[in-house]
Amino acid sequence: MLTHLEQFLPNNEPNSLKNFPFFWISQVNGKYTQLIEKSIKKLGIDNTKRKIILATNALGEGSITEIANLATTKLTTATKAVYRLVEDGIVEVFSSETDERISMVKLTAKGLELVDKINQISIVTLSGILNAFDEDELHALNKQLKKLYDIM
Repeated sequence: MLTHLEQFLPNNEPNSLKNFPFFWISQVNGKYTQLIEKSIKKLGIDNTKRKIILATNALGEGSITEIANLATTKLTTATKAVYRLVEDGIVEVFSSETDERISMVKLTAKGLELVDKINQISIVTLSGILNAFDEDELHALNKQLKKLYDIM
């Protein structure tokens, strides 16, 4: 089966996790989430709202399903977050012109201002980390992560 790759799979050996790529992906994601949550707390938003705001910004406008997929959140979680963001005046929800059953979302002026603040905080929080890599290393890392994503 995968005998030549067994060293990269978890097994009963305590240190086997350290060779498992998904262990490191999970660890990096967890650390990243902790850093960002701590940094954005002063904006009065949590990480789920941040992801919804940035996904909406990336799409310009999109259905809640599209936003949930881009933000890598469950649809129910995204829906709740979107309607909390509506209450906060950060996004607005409207019916799709092509299918009124589909709820579309876009950022308000307040939401666009928040995107700028989130991005500034991200730059401050992550620049020191990213400076540990040169440009070629970051391109290579992104290429490998995209390859992994596409395979999955």
